[in-house]
Amino acid sequence: MKARMRFLANDGPVDVEAWALDPALDYIRRDLGLTGTKEGCREGDCGACAVLLGERRDGAFSYRALPSCLLVLGELEGRHLVTIEGLAPSGARAGKPSRGEAYPRLTPVMRAIAEANGSQCGFCSPGFVISLSAYLLNGSPLTVEGAFSAVEGNLCRCTGYGAIKRAAGRLVEEFSGLPSEAFARLDALVSAGVLPASCAAFARGEFPGIEARDESPGAAAKAPTSPTARAGSLALGGGSDFLVRNPEPDESSIASYRLLDREPELKRIRREGEALAIGAAVSWSEFFSSPAVLELVPGIGSFEAILASPLVRERATLGGNIANASPVGDLSSMLIALGALVRVEGPSGSRELALERLFLGYKKLDLSGDEIISTILLPASKPIGLFNFEKASKRARLDIAAVNSAALIELEEGGRRIARARVSAGGVAPVPLLLAKASAYLRGRAIGAETAIEAARIAASEISPIGDVRGSADYRRRVLERLVLAHFIVLFPGSGVEEAIA
Repeated sequence: MKARMRFLANDGPVDVEAWALDPALDYIRRDLGLTGTKEGCREGDCGACAVLLGERRDGAFSYRALPSCLLVLGELEGRHLVTIEGLAPSGARAGKPSRGEAYPRLTPVMRAIAEANGSQCGFCSPGFVISLSAYLLNGSPLTVEGAFSAVEGNLCRCTGYGAIKRAAGRLVEEFSGLPSEAFARLDALVSAGVLPASCAAFARGEFPGIEARDESPGAAAKAPTSPTARAGSLALGGGSDFLVRNPEPDESSIASYRLLDREPELKRIRREGEALAIGAAVSWSEFFSSPAVLELVPGIGSFEAILASPLVRERATLGGNIANASPVGDLSSMLIALGALVRVEGPSGSRELALERLFLGYKKLDLSGDEIISTILLPASKPIGLFNFEKASKRARLDIAAVNSAALIELEEGGRRIARARVSAGGVAPVPLLLAKASAYLRGRAIGAETAIEAARIAASEISPIGDVRGSADYRRRVLERLVLAHFIVLFPGSGVEEAIA
């Protein structure tokens, strides 16, 4: 079933009737002929296909660097697609350098990479340019560490990372005086040639070739799908799982679809009574940068960087991570420890249940064929207590966990005993677990090495791990014990736990 979509591609409007679940990467290269966007892994892990995607919502604008292999065509509707070709000023693809100018036709980001010898074979360079351009717009304040983190999702096959880091450092220094206000910053980057003028025009709704749609509740256009899910339909979140498993979606096998990214209510984070309601289509990046989330769970933002690359975090959604039903889902483990409920909606109405009860078995959820996860609810009647997350994986960052664990601990008045605890674990059973016995044991206990060691022992006793390529069953059991002890070491330094296990 084809749908009509209208969007900006660089500085020109596109009006097309096409299969809305066609990967944007294929359309960009095949139909638009913009082959600077490279096809690499098709899993969101290499960054070669990165593009900028601009949108307007609630009177504001955003431009995000996204892997186009995890982006479907229908999500471009009403938005602004900027590829590597669109970043360069007019004439960037032709002409000879003027005397004294080594790279006169390049943007400042391209020039910095070229002059630092950061482009060798050139295959990965467009993705690095996209990611660094997005960082200059969104990174405030600019730091060298922030610039390095912004390109963590971009792989260089020629091992040119040292040169790329030098280029990133140069850009941070060159643009250190950028204004913090969003529109002023955008204008400054357009004036400096980092971004094209079409970005400023789109952000203000002034582009003459297309209506730059403001996706607020009153102005949101209807998604090119049926708003009601039904048997055999697809509810697509960020696509970071679906498009990896289905790199070329078969139109004949999908009766109907629902693009959750196009539904504003599923993209919001808001207070709802005594809960913080988080829409299922909220991305990981939006979740970890939300002031409401950071206020409720102080310090949770520090765990974002160990989950995935920046490009993937912009696509992966909270609802999608839960619906994927992975036994080792990082966000699922965090949310279970935080006491999250999920709201499930379908034609017959909505219902709420504890997140840990949603998982029935390996890759099996308590959902009927016509229901979707719409909202995650975090208790917010009072500030969350002490929270920590630990993860064991082959790489320290950008990797799937072998075992993970999260802990929420609330203290009694005086701070010497535990009033309440919720400890979760992933990778140790067919489903993400609330470690009920270990959590119950901790209630009323004094903080100290004896309590931590016994809690770790109990936690290891209530799991049923299996062995696979990421570790044996015995390894996982031992790792979980260490992760539970790590919660105490991090949350209660000086409590004697570290010395007791040394």
